[in-house]
Amino acid sequence: MTVAEPAPKPITSAKDPRFAPTLYAYVGQDQSWTLDFYRRAGGYEAVKSAFAMGPDAVIDEVKKSGLRGRGGAGFATGLKWSFMPLKDGRQHYIVCNADESEPGSFKDRYLLSEDPHQLIEGMLIAAYAMRASVGYIYIRGEYVHAAERIWAAIHEARAAGLLGQNVLGSGFDFQLYLHRGAGAYICGEETALMNSLEGLRANPRLKPPFPAAAGLYGLPTTINNVETFCAATQILKYGADWHAGMGTEKSKGMKLFQISGPVARPGVYELPLGTTFRELIYDWAGGPLEEMKAIIPGGSSCPMLPWTDAILDTPMDYEAIAAAGSMLGTGGVTLIPTADCIVNATWNLVRFYGHESCGKCTPCREGISGWMTRMYQKLATGRGQPGDVQLILDMSDNIGGRSFCALADACLGPVLSSIKLFREEYDALATTGQAMYAPRKRWRDSE
Repeated sequence: MTVAEPAPKPITSAKDPRFAPTLYAYVGQDQSWTLDFYRRAGGYEAVKSAFAMGPDAVIDEVKKSGLRGRGGAGFATGLKWSFMPLKDGRQHYIVCNADESEPGSFKDRYLLSEDPHQLIEGMLIAAYAMRASVGYIYIRGEYVHAAERIWAAIHEARAAGLLGQNVLGSGFDFQLYLHRGAGAYICGEETALMNSLEGLRANPRLKPPFPAAAGLYGLPTTINNVETFCAATQILKYGADWHAGMGTEKSKGMKLFQISGPVARPGVYELPLGTTFRELIYDWAGGPLEEMKAIIPGGSSCPMLPWTDAILDTPMDYEAIAAAGSMLGTGGVTLIPTADCIVNATWNLVRFYGHESCGKCTPCREGISGWMTRMYQKLATGRGQPGDVQLILDMSDNIGGRSFCALADACLGPVLSSIKLFREEYDALATTGQAMYAPRKRWRDSE
């Protein structure tokens, strides 16, 4: 009787010798953005594998891999691709959301500027799977350098027969275009992005209908993030089992984690899902440069978490961070020092969301852009009164869940969590007008 070999233990740490970076494998290397470099590294072999498998098999492979959207929502990618009405005879579109504009998020710009062909190949694979013959990359307006690299890569791919008619002799046609936004955070919301792409004001649309049924120009559309498309390239290159062999039971694969704040080596690190905050902060980012009191785990819209041993040892995956009271989001980890006034730090985020509101709905236009921004200004400038903090909480109840899109709720994430964790700092400003932590020389200003 043959005894079955035990299944290998999933890779949940970049210190595991089996783990090797793939998404960022060539970032920083000379000429990594060119077609010649990409092909020498095995580029455009994954799309050939996709053509050999057939569209339905590609979707099944992505489902099997366990890939979840890397733009923040974490929805199952293969399932999302399967929502496209595959045999309806209409024009299908795919769109890459490259409008990376949430504070704390800066991973996609390196993929765009240093390895653009990885993205193009991922979009080719997705387009083939969903029978889409036209694709758009909607890039943040401020990413001028990245946009130039993407344009050059698209022209290279067209000249090489990798885009256009009869791609690689497969009989599949795919045209890809680049569209530069004007710099608006709201365009990260997929329906606002589509409005902007159509030349309309970037206001969110009512859902349903969802984009897979009626998206760009009223036709079936699927939108994914830059990192998601790039991950699809690697899945078709190495296989679904390889991807599913990293991460946790429900959060599989690698992830690009960004870390900012007072650490020795801020930046982007490619790690398996399930890696702990402690490993990211101490082993990869070199450790904090001063005492910390809070972590924002996934970008500015995610609720803050306290700086405790339990949180530091929390795996960075969708389920574990949700259980801790926040979200993985885009994986943008931001550290908040003890010596920073939490009210000032939160006011900075509230100002951002107030500025970026599209103004379509009253809870966001009047509640966030107007009232909430002014209330934080009042507190932070020493003009607070007893009862102001409770008023913020009461108004948050009236705003939360009542806006047209998720922007107002995104703003309330850091507001409510900061009050919950550091109520004493709010009360000090509201009753005495004095912050508990006075401005001082920061670590980054020292020699």
